[in-house]
Amino acid sequence: MSERQKSQRGFVAVTLITLLAIALVLIVYASILGTIPGGEVTVGGVGGSISYSLNNDTLATWTGSLNVTGTGISWYARLTTTAGGYAGPVTISWQLQKKQANGTYTNYGSASSTSYTLNATVQTIYASTNGLIVTNRDWSQTANVTASYKVVATISSTG
Repeated sequence: MSERQKSQRGFVAVTLITLLAIALVLIVYASILGTIPGGEVTVGGVGGSISYSLNNDTLATWTGSLNVTGTGISWYARLTTTAGGYAGPVTISWQLQKKQANGTYTNYGSASSTSYTLNATVQTIYASTNGLIVTNRDWSQTANVTASYKVVATISSTG
């Protein structure tokens, strides 16, 4: 084999290796351009609303806001879930929050919790240890100064 043929084979080999390297870079570059993350997906959440009443009675008027004329007057909260959400055992943490001068709310007093089993239907759950109205929490015992308050229920799965 002559020197010229060796030189041509060397040139062809180097050219092929260079083309292969460029092709690999383009493939890696193309895969990086093709990575597109999706948005957040929430599966099995719980929807609902909190309502309040001056009377701890299922037949009482329960409303989304409440005016209490002074401290020491009993008032109660309950959570009504929407249909189609999570089904299974949960812990509901009930926290009273007090409105600050800047319009934000901060936790006030200690939280209480309810152990309950949701069944993905509309359910009414009271701020008691078992979710029943009989021992529903009287929030006036914590909301003991003149201010604006709200109750926040945080639901966590336990199953």
